[in-house]
Amino acid sequence: NKVRTELHVDTDSIIDFTHLIRRFIDLQAVVIPVLWGSKQRHENATHIFLPESQTTWVYLNLDVNIHDFKFWMAHELGHCLSPSLHGEEAEDFADAFAGALLFPPSQAKRAYSQIACLGNQKSKLNCVMRIATEYVISPYTVYYQTNKFAEHNGMPPINLEPALHGWVTNFNKGHPNLSEIILGDLDLLGAKNYINKAEEAFNTPFFEILRKYLTEAKKGAGIVQSILDIPLLDAQSIHKELT
Repeated sequence: NKVRTELHVDTDSIIDFTHLIRRFIDLQAVVIPVLWGSKQRHENATHIFLPESQTTWVYLNLDVNIHDFKFWMAHELGHCLSPSLHGEEAEDFADAFAGALLFPPSQAKRAYSQIACLGNQKSKLNCVMRIATEYVISPYTVYYQTNKFAEHNGMPPINLEPALHGWVTNFNKGHPNLSEIILGDLDLLGAKNYINKAEEAFNTPFFEILRKYLTEAKKGAGIVQSILDIPLLDAQSIHKELT
C-alpha cells in the first residue's frame, strides 16, 4: 500500500512497467537489462548491493515472458526495500511483496468471488487467464494471491492444480518475451540498438557508467563479458560501441 501510494496508484489500478522503473530510479538503483536466454526462476533477476559505494545494481533478464518479467521486477524491488533481509527469508519476502504489489487483497477478493462461483475447473481456469490478461500479470500471481486472500479470511481455497501448470504454459506461449517487444528481431539486433533501446526503455544510466569506466580504466572486452555475463563475441561488440 505504501509503495502504491508513493507511485500515485490506487489499489484497484494496474501496476505497469513505468511505475516499477520509476520506483527503481527513486531508490537510485541501477537497472542492468541483459539477454540471458531462458532461465529458471531466480536466475531471471538478481540484485547486488555494494556497501562501499552504497549503490544497488539490479540485473533483469529480458528473455522472459512479459507477465513473468513484471513479477521479477517487483520481486527485485522488494529486495531493494528490504536490505536487512538475507537468504530464504529475503526471497520469501520479495515473492510475497511482488504478489501483494501486483495483485493486492482488494483485487484478489474480487477475483475469488468471480472464480469460486464457477461450476467446473475449465471455467475457473479460463477466468484466471482472463484476469491475468486484464492485469498483465502471470496467472500464477492471480491464483496464489487469490488463495492467500481465501486463507487469510478462512475461506475454502480454489484448487486448480495440476491442470493450472499446463494452462499457464500455453498462456505464456501466446505472449512474446519482453526482449522481442523492446528490442525487436533479436537475430538482427546490433550492439548500438541494444544499448539505445535498453537505455530508453528502462531509463538506466548503466551503459553510460560502463562507457565512462571503460574509457578511464582502459579496460577491454573481457570486463564487459564478466559484468554482463555474456559471450565474448557479444561483449566485443558492446565494448566497441561504447568506446
